[in-house]
Amino acid sequence: MLPKKYLQRIESFLVKEDLEQIIKGYTEERVCSFRVNTLKSTENEVESFLCTRNISFKKVSFLPLAYIIDKKDEFVLKGSPLFYEGKIYVQGLASQLPAILLDIKDGMNVFDITAAPGSKTTQIAALMNNTGTIIACEKHQIRHDKLVHNIKLQGATNIETHKMDALKLMTELEKESFDAILLDAPCSAEGRFKLNDEKSYGFWTLGNIQDKAIIQTSLLEASIPLLKKGGILVYSTCTLAPEENEGVVTDVLAKHPDLKLETIDMTDMEFARKGITSFEGTPYNSEIEKTVRILPSDLMEGFYLVKIRKI
Repeated sequence: MLPKKYLQRIESFLVKEDLEQIIKGYTEERVCSFRVNTLKSTENEVESFLCTRNISFKKVSFLPLAYIIDKKDEFVLKGSPLFYEGKIYVQGLASQLPAILLDIKDGMNVFDITAAPGSKTTQIAALMNNTGTIIACEKHQIRHDKLVHNIKLQGATNIETHKMDALKLMTELEKESFDAILLDAPCSAEGRFKLNDEKSYGFWTLGNIQDKAIIQTSLLEASIPLLKKGGILVYSTCTLAPEENEGVVTDVLAKHPDLKLETIDMTDMEFARKGITSFEGTPYNSEIEKTVRILPSDLMEGFYLVKIRKI
């Protein structure tokens, strides 16, 4: 049973239909999704393999190089050369969105602040065709090891990893040196709750949300001086909590008039919703509706996305 306080909170800012969708999304088995790693393969090669194994697939209209297959075929896919040779990366659809929003171009200098296990980092490397430089940070040894493993497996050669605290690293990096920055922030993970797995939500407390919002704000604040004028910063979480999403963004924007929100295209994303304008009496930034909250479903976990440009 989900915490009563949690349900009361989401009921307060969601319409009935969206609340019902979230509860339904917490019970549904998610599809298996993956992206083609263009550093090692092509869509033609991947589609040919799927056809030879009689695996039905669907291309995702709002994500280049992304595919969906039935969950029952995931075992075959993960036992194939495509998987263990790094020609694909099994990755949730919501997780593939932040890298696309960065407007990546060849030769860029990019900073992935909390990079492990490397799904988004290696996606960025592929979008850059292994040109430019990506700085990827992860402070925990096991997660850093996983990051390094995935970078090697995916054939990404333009990534420089740092096993250290991101806040410390950001004090050492050159100001206004990055064309694009990704902060996929640690969060309370409300978008990943599963009704049949109490461990997925048993840790939920208001205190955890408040603690995460402090960390998120600190990371976001520290990253802003590193972004070039004209550069893009994408902030994302896998939670629904307004304090960690609209609240963090509103607080940071209030201190930085040189930042502006950019509209995110939600075409074909059935369960994408505009950011909310207020929560529990607290008004948010006047343009906060340009941000996007994705409701959990059988296609995607719950997620929140913000695209910021420094002007």
